[in-house]
Amino acid sequence: MKTIADYAQKDIQFYPTPKPLIDKMLKDIEWYMIENILEPSAGKGNIVESIIEKYPKYSSLPDIDCIEIDPNLRAILKNNIAEKYGNVRIVYDDFLSFKTFKKYDLIVMNPPFQDGARHLLKALEMQKSGGSIICILNAQTIKNPHTEVQKALVAQLNRYSAHITFLENAFSSSERKTDVEIALIKVSIEAVKEESDIMRNMKKAENYKESEVDITDLDVTDFIQMVIGHFNAEVGAGIELIKQYNALKPYLTSSFDKEKNRYKPPTLKLMNENKTNLSVNKFVHDVRLKYWEGLLSNKKFISKLTSKLQEEFRSRVNSLADYDFNEFNIKNLVTEMNAQIKKGIVDEIEVMYDRLTAEHSWYPECKNNRHYYDGWKTNIAHKIGKKIILPTYGIYSAWDGKPRVHEAYNTLSDIERILNFLDGNMTREVNLYETIEKGFSRGITKNIECRFFKVTFYKKGTVHLVFTNPDLIDKYNIYIGKNRNWLPPHYGEKRYNDMQEDEKAVIDSFQGEKDYNRVFANKNYYLASVNVPMLESKGA
Repeated sequence: MKTIADYAQKDIQFYPTPKPLIDKMLKDIEWYMIENILEPSAGKGNIVESIIEKYPKYSSLPDIDCIEIDPNLRAILKNNIAEKYGNVRIVYDDFLSFKTFKKYDLIVMNPPFQDGARHLLKALEMQKSGGSIICILNAQTIKNPHTEVQKALVAQLNRYSAHITFLENAFSSSERKTDVEIALIKVSIEAVKEESDIMRNMKKAENYKESEVDITDLDVTDFIQMVIGHFNAEVGAGIELIKQYNALKPYLTSSFDKEKNRYKPPTLKLMNENKTNLSVNKFVHDVRLKYWEGLLSNKKFISKLTSKLQEEFRSRVNSLADYDFNEFNIKNLVTEMNAQIKKGIVDEIEVMYDRLTAEHSWYPECKNNRHYYDGWKTNIAHKIGKKIILPTYGIYSAWDGKPRVHEAYNTLSDIERILNFLDGNMTREVNLYETIEKGFSRGITKNIECRFFKVTFYKKGTVHLVFTNPDLIDKYNIYIGKNRNWLPPHYGEKRYNDMQEDEKAVIDSFQGEKDYNRVFANKNYYLASVNVPMLESKGA
């Protein structure tokens, strides 16, 4: 077998890579990203051995494919490396004529100095869809390119913003020494975004429009117009892909034996996330589910629903997946929702009133939430005052003791939404989440001014709300009092002086003559119906 001296005597371009240089080549590699490696001028395996040595011990070794043109060096590589490590294999002899469908995460190479430019160009061509290359070349190839191949290489390295380090005496410790200056080249090519001809054609055929924002944040009309086009394009593309796959399946057999293929799956399988074969109907169902979920996650769409209604319609999303995502079915859903919104809002207003006036006996200070008065034919009537105290859970983190925005927002959002139904959007809108977030970020937890109240959070587990719109709270108390028959039947219809004595007694206990007269003078506000926001179906 030939020795290193034999190669030196023949003056062939074989310079085994010394260990210090290999260390520089392999420095800063993120090994967890590497599964497949190619060494296209493997020699007797110096670089391969260093890769195995440096690869993290807690991870499985990557696949390493080697190419070596000299049969004697291939024999050394096979005996010393490939047979020792099961992940190393010799796959070809001449890299310049090498063809493969396999993709490599990393190509590490020390090509023949005399033809290094051509070798590196071949590696760049292989990695053009994405991947990394580490290569050492004669520095003059880069510094003084004089052939068309060398010039083409320099242009490609510039295109990919290659990192180049020039090193002198890098082979002074090599088995075969040379004082030639070398260039250590590292190239990282970003993965190319794959384009689908099927999807491209479907986009052209359907009303498809790309959006630069999260489509779940779009106005409802814009959302519906956009995603119907997305839905049709996605379903059309998927069905076409399934058809193409089924047409190819006869050629994707696991064996050349026809009898065996009856019992074996094809070499390429098209499956859903549950690892079951993907049929057209199952695919269509899954895409429908995605888009119905998207509609019911649109913030501006569901903001008009109470929390209870939001949960109710989201719980039905699986049944909605039996219907196509189209204008007809969206309109039907909107019609159904509108029919339930008013009743849902009325129910939520009642539930919230009881929450705000609850005594919460385990917090004695919460007893002041409920203000009793002598109701019409009853003695159990009560109303909301200017300030309430509610128990809260989880606003302050048990880990670091800091207040948490999301939990605080969840505590207050339903209260704000219910008050807005009564207010009819007359009060300037304030973003509740951003207001709390801004306060907490500045270390403020007291007297945070929101849309309808100032709020203070206490670590002991309570939140204090001071209402800043007393007229709105009066309207809330009047609404509940009339709904629950706590106020006289003709409340707001008669002047105080025209009332019977028993009616006056209730008014006196509830608010007094002066405040009643104020309500009577402004009954268009205080006695107005609850503002019920209807969902829009235009554009659907």
